[in-house]
Amino acid sequence: LAMGRDGLPWRIGGLLLFGLLIISVLSMRGEGAAGIWAGVYLGTVVWMTDSAAFFTGRQIGGEKLAPEISPSKTWSGALGGLALGTGAGLLVWLIFTDSPIWIGVLLSAAISILGQAGDLTESAIKRYFRIKDSGDIIPGHGGLMDRLDSLTFGVFFVAIIGGLHAGFGAVAEGLLYW
Repeated sequence: LAMGRDGLPWRIGGLLLFGLLIISVLSMRGEGAAGIWAGVYLGTVVWMTDSAAFFTGRQIGGEKLAPEISPSKTWSGALGGLALGTGAGLLVWLIFTDSPIWIGVLLSAAISILGQAGDLTESAIKRYFRIKDSGDIIPGHGGLMDRLDSLTFGVFFVAIIGGLHAGFGAVAEGLLYW
């Protein structure tokens, strides 16, 4: 309120985004154990993608993925993240569900790609506002949003896929049980 009209569309967009994110997370969690396993699955894919992308990019290097948005990200890192994120997600999929493997591969790969897209989107927003970190709540890690940016698009995807498959009252079940 104290900022006046400066950046009003961004503030409204942010409120809408975070509102939808909270609704998506709560619908994914639901009330049963499936919500926990859906969260474990999503977190595994996203965070293994992040970790593998970082380490693969550091070790191999190569062509930049989006130098104008995030100069340190490479195609090798993106592909390494996709491979490990998909593989780790498939492992969790095989342990916690008896659904077809091919669905687990497709969902894991899609979540991995969306995780990287979320990371790049947050980097683009920070670059637009000319800020390095989105906060200092976690020292040395660029802020809380740098820990959660990769989850954002993945949570939306999970909510949509699970909701369309089994109804929005059973998002986790719709994601995991085919």
